[in-house]
Amino acid sequence: MNNRLWSRILAVWMLCAALLAPTFLFAQPDITGKSWTRWDQGRQEAYLRGFYAGLKVDRVLLREAQGSLYRLNPRESDPLTTERYKQARREHYSRQVKYDFKLLRQLVDVFYTHPDNLSIPAPEAIRIVMLRQEGDAERADFLLMRERRKALEGK
Repeated sequence: MNNRLWSRILAVWMLCAALLAPTFLFAQPDITGKSWTRWDQGRQEAYLRGFYAGLKVDRVLLREAQGSLYRLNPRESDPLTTERYKQARREHYSRQVKYDFKLLRQLVDVFYTHPDNLSIPAPEAIRIVMLRQEGDAERADFLLMRERRKALEGK
């Protein structure tokens, strides 16, 4: 096999790794509002710092994979799955909150004061809170209802 084929295989492998990384980074499905409310403030902020560190690593891996694919074929655009994935990750950020983990912790605390939200996983709670902070209430409400429906189906 020639170098070009190996480069393409490597690029595809890196893209797959970047898309699957969050599965392993966020593989803590048991962290819901029930766990969150039992934690002290320091542990909550540590979780948020780790969560955003994972997102940053994920973003770097995705950029590297995209760069490799671009070098192979500059005319090819990103796959739709990659675009959707990046959009979902952007929903975890807010210009108002930035990296103020104390404020974010307080917002997530308020989110979990509603008893129906206690079964929502922490990554989704962060996403909903950030969308609200950005003013995208419609998308936040959609995700909130979807997560509540999932929780009811699981009972």
